[in-house]
Amino acid sequence: MVDQIQSFKVVSSGGLNSNENHLNLSDNNAGSATRLINYEPSGTFGGYRRLSGFAKYDSTYGTVTVAGSTTGQGEVLGIAIFKNDVSGGSTIIAARQDAGATNYSFYYWTANVGWRKFTLDHSVTRPMTANSLTVKKLRHVQFNFGSGNTIIFVDGVNPAIAFNGTNWKEIKSSHSGGYHADNNTAGGNQALNAPALVDVFENHVFLSGHAATGAAIAHSKPLDGYTWTSAAGAGQIAAGVDVVQIKPFRDNLFVFGSNTIKKITVNSSGAFALENVTTNVGCVAADSVLEIGGDLVFLSPSGVRPVAGTSRIGDVELSPLSTSIQSKVTGIIDNFDMSNLDGVVVRSKSQFRYFVGDDGDAAAASDAIGIIGALTQTSGAMQWEFGETLGIRTSCCTSDYIGTTEVILHGDYDGNVYQQETGTSFNSEDIVAVYSTPYLDFGETEQRKVMRKINTFIRAEGPIEMLLSVTYDWGDPDVSVPTTYSQTSAGAPTIYNGRGIDYGATNIIYGGSSKPIITSDVQGSGFATQATIVTVGQQSSYTIQGMVFEFSAAGRR
Repeated sequence: MVDQIQSFKVVSSGGLNSNENHLNLSDNNAGSATRLINYEPSGTFGGYRRLSGFAKYDSTYGTVTVAGSTTGQGEVLGIAIFKNDVSGGSTIIAARQDAGATNYSFYYWTANVGWRKFTLDHSVTRPMTANSLTVKKLRHVQFNFGSGNTIIFVDGVNPAIAFNGTNWKEIKSSHSGGYHADNNTAGGNQALNAPALVDVFENHVFLSGHAATGAAIAHSKPLDGYTWTSAAGAGQIAAGVDVVQIKPFRDNLFVFGSNTIKKITVNSSGAFALENVTTNVGCVAADSVLEIGGDLVFLSPSGVRPVAGTSRIGDVELSPLSTSIQSKVTGIIDNFDMSNLDGVVVRSKSQFRYFVGDDGDAAAASDAIGIIGALTQTSGAMQWEFGETLGIRTSCCTSDYIGTTEVILHGDYDGNVYQQETGTSFNSEDIVAVYSTPYLDFGETEQRKVMRKINTFIRAEGPIEMLLSVTYDWGDPDVSVPTTYSQTSAGAPTIYNGRGIDYGATNIIYGGSSKPIITSDVQGSGFATQATIVTVGQQSSYTIQGMVFEFSAAGRR
C-alpha cells in the first residue's frame, strides 16, 4: 500500500519561547522558536529576519582618539547624536578617557577627518574619579526650550555639563570658576553636584542618581536648563527611595527604585507632586527604561514590563511582557552586572535592544549577549516577540534620526564607535544565527512519523547558504539523527519597475525563479521532530517566514 503523505504547516511567529514546553508549543504555538539567536521578529514581512551587521562608524578613524594619535584609552563612555543648531546639522559626540591620565574628554566627529577633541577656551576634560567614585558611563538628554537645542551630560561623578553648540557650561550648586567665563551663570543652590541621571519633564530639566543623596530629585527653573536657584523656581523632591532611573511618560515623570515605582505629576496648583505607583515592582537596570511604541518598558527582576495607562483613569498596567523568555531574562540578571546593561530603541522597527556588556577588555565580543523585543502584528493584533543577540558588545548606545535616516550607534570597550543596521558582518566577523522550532508532534504524540521533506519559506536579500538539522523525540540521545543538510538560495529576483535598477550590481538576478522555497529531502523517524537552521558567515540577511513538514504516519508505540 502506498504511504499516505501528510503535511504540517508552521508559520514563523511568536518569537523566542525559552520555557520549552514542547507539548504546549506544538499544539498552540508551533511557529515560535526555542532558539532564536541573531534573528529579529520582523514587523515588515513577518517571520524571523537574520540581523543586519554593524561596522565602525568611520572605517578610517573609528577609534575615539584625535585623528592620527593615541590619546585615548578604555571604552567609549558615552555616545550622543546632537541636533546642532549652530552648525546646522547633527553632531555625533563621544567621550573617552585620555591615555595615561585620570580624566576624560569629549570628542566630535567630522567627515574625512575623524574624531576631534572639543577645545573651545580650554579642552573640555573632566576627572574620572572623585569622592571614591569612578566614571563608568555618561547619560544625556537633549531639549529645546525655545532658544535652540541644548544637550546635557551626566556621569555620576562630576556636575552635569551642558552644550548648546557653542559653549559648555557646568551646572553646579556653587561656582568658583570653570571651563569658561560664562560658566558662572549655570547652576544654583538646588542643583546636584554629581548626578547620574538626567531627563526633561514639563519644560524643566531633572537631575537625580547622586550617589551620596540617592533619593534626591532636582529640577531647574521652568524653560531654563541653566538656572537652578530656588528663587527662580528650581527645587528638589525627596523620592523616599534610592532612584535607579527617571523617565517621562505622558503626563508623568516616573521614578524607578529597585523595588518601588513612583511618579511625579503636576497638581492643580501647578506644583510637582509625588505619588506611589507600586511597592512590589522595581527596575534592575537604569538603561533598560526605554520609550517605544507608545509605551515605556523597563527590566524588572521578573522580566520586561510596561508602564502603560489602562482604561481606568490614573491606573497603571505593569504585567510582564516577557513571560515567554523568563528563564533567559532571569539568567541574565543573575549572572551579569546590570549597571553594564545598555538599551537602545530602533524606532523604524518598533524594536528595543538590550545588550549586556562586560567592563573589561578581556571579555570577547563574540560572547556578548543581548535581548531583542519587537512589536509585531499577528492576526490583526499587536504583540511583543523576542529574540537573542550574540556578538554585539557595547559600553553605551544611542539612536536618533540624522535627516530622515535613523542611525543606531554603540560604543565598545575597544574604544570604537560602531553603527548598527549596516553591512553583513559584525565588524568583519562572521554572524552566527540559529533558529530552532519546538519539537512538533503533529497532533499525535504516540504515533511514529517517517519524515520525507521540509520546505522552508524564505525571503532572501541575497545569496545564502543555510544548514538544516533534524532531531527527533524531544532530544532523546538514543534516537539516531541524520546528517546536516545544506540549503542554498541565489536570492530574490529583481523585478523590473522602469527605474532605479543597476544591471551590474552584486546580487541582482534576472530570469531567476521567484519561488521563495528551499526544499530538503530528509531522513529519519520519530514521535516528535525538531528542525534547526544555522547560518555562519558574512552573507546577506534573509527572513524565515515558515516551514512545511511532509511525513508518513507509521506504527504506534
